[in-house]
Amino acid sequence: MALHTDLLDIRATYMRAPDSCFWVAEAGGAVVGMVAVAPPQDPSQRGVALELKRMSVSKDYRGRGISKALCGEVLRFAQARGYGAVVLYTSVVQVVAQRLYEGQGFRKVGTSSPSLLASLLCFQIFHYRCDLPGRPLSPAPPR
Repeated sequence: MALHTDLLDIRATYMRAPDSCFWVAEAGGAVVGMVAVAPPQDPSQRGVALELKRMSVSKDYRGRGISKALCGEVLRFAQARGYGAVVLYTSVVQVVAQRLYEGQGFRKVGTSSPSLLASLLCFQIFHYRCDLPGRPLSPAPPR
C-alpha cells in the first residue's frame, strides 16, 4: 500500500516537506535499506516529536548494522532540529524490529489495534518513543 501513497513520490513527501527526510543505504550500487522521518500523524505529537517511518533493509543485508545506522540518522536529524523525541509504530509480529528500536533507546508507550478483525486475531500495533538527550522529557501519550 505504501507504494501507492508516500513512497509513490518520495521527493514530494519527504525531501521537500519541512522536518522530513528520506535516507537510503547502498551496497554495490543497489539500494539495500531505507528509512524516512516526518512530522507525526498524531496531532498531539506535532511540534514535539518526529515519526520514524518506512524502515526496511533487504534480507541479504540484515545483521550488518544498517538498520541501526539508519535509525541513528533519524535520531540525529530530529535532535538537530530541536525535537524532544522520535516516535514510531510497529506491529506485534515485527519482533526483530522491536529489539532494534529498544536497543536504540525507544520504549513501548502504548498499543492499539487497527480494526475489529485485528482485535479478534490479537494483532496489535505497538507505539514506541525515544526521548532525545538535551531536551526535557515530555509525558508519554495516554495508553
